[in-house]
Amino acid sequence: MKRMIWLLGLPAMLLVLLFSCEGPEGPPGEQGASAPYITLEPTTLSVMVGESATLTATTSDRQENYTWESSDENVVTVDASGTITGVSPGLAVVTVRGNESKAAAFATVTVTQALASEVSFSQHILPMFTTNNFWFPGADKCTSCHFSNNEDEGSKHAMDLGTYQGHMLGADPPDPNTPGEPLYGQTPGGTDFDWEHSLLRNRLRNNRMPQQPGWEFRRDESNRNGPDLELVNGHWRVIKPHRYTSWDNEDSVPNALGLIGAWVEALKAGGDLYDSTMTFSYMGVDSLTFFDDVQQFFVESDIWFPNSQACTECHFANNEHSYHEMNLGTFAGIILGADGGVDPILNDADQPLTSADQIDWAESRLRHRLRDNRMPPNAPFLLDESNRDGPIVTHPVTGLPVRAVDLIGEWVANGAPDN
Repeated sequence: MKRMIWLLGLPAMLLVLLFSCEGPEGPPGEQGASAPYITLEPTTLSVMVGESATLTATTSDRQENYTWESSDENVVTVDASGTITGVSPGLAVVTVRGNESKAAAFATVTVTQALASEVSFSQHILPMFTTNNFWFPGADKCTSCHFSNNEDEGSKHAMDLGTYQGHMLGADPPDPNTPGEPLYGQTPGGTDFDWEHSLLRNRLRNNRMPQQPGWEFRRDESNRNGPDLELVNGHWRVIKPHRYTSWDNEDSVPNALGLIGAWVEALKAGGDLYDSTMTFSYMGVDSLTFFDDVQQFFVESDIWFPNSQACTECHFANNEHSYHEMNLGTFAGIILGADGGVDPILNDADQPLTSADQIDWAESRLRHRLRDNRMPPNAPFLLDESNRDGPIVTHPVTGLPVRAVDLIGEWVANGAPDN
């Protein structure tokens, strides 16, 4: 008997479920007639700011007029014909109601930023330098330090990253009207833009080495030449505890970068790229060698700053198991450079180093990576390098994801226009 009652109740249960799945209905019609409902097409869509689209409503049992409403007119508006228009990025729900049937239906509308016709300096590039937290959480905007082409006003390197003119004038201009070190090319005031080798790109993406636990960022730049040195038994050694006093007097205070630079310049002057036993001089001291004076800076820990790791912890072989296939533990490895020799570290060329006269210490990868702080300061160091090209942003023209550094590069490749 219980089984018979359960079977008889099953159709009623199914009927309840059926009606519970339908949307809002109008008032009941004649006996035996189903309640009217509205079909809305589409029910989900995405438009850009300024773009319009039309929603189509149909009532199941009649033709009628409709009332349309947006849940947020600051995001999307809708007119009496069901045409929606994106106002600002966000999400809103558009409701349509039958004036006679009183039935209703809904569409979810996502509004995205409108696509641009070109990458604009003022709209897409400049905000990267004038917005806090852009490069990483907690990052200061670049213009907090670089806001004027006048160092007397306290702007570091007399650099103004808040204007197009400042970007073109560059760093360390002799006066506010004379170009300084170019940020995007090689010639002061020139238009020979070369983003891949530019000063700005390098400072945005290249981590200063060594990176564990990491260099202390000093706004006065006092540690950029590395630690001070003292002479011990005819060879240079790092003074412990570490101290850094050479920044304003590097020609008189022995320092790590100065010593390494003296060896590199002597190697170039000697003409033999592979002379590992060559002697050189630094600060009036002769008979210095790579193995006795220079190699220590790559193979010893606690040498660049307290508890600094040895460079060879990451760069220990010319194979894929070593970062950038680089071996900083041997003379031959340093001469070969990074990425199997494709990227020498004793210059900044993109082809193997084959002769001593190709050495360029001032522009070398090694010098820049040992002394240049990555900007903005205190960028998180990721061993997988996944953050080196900056945060992911939406490409203003294609609407696709793109890294910030690459978007700047595209603007530069288009001639770095003032747009």
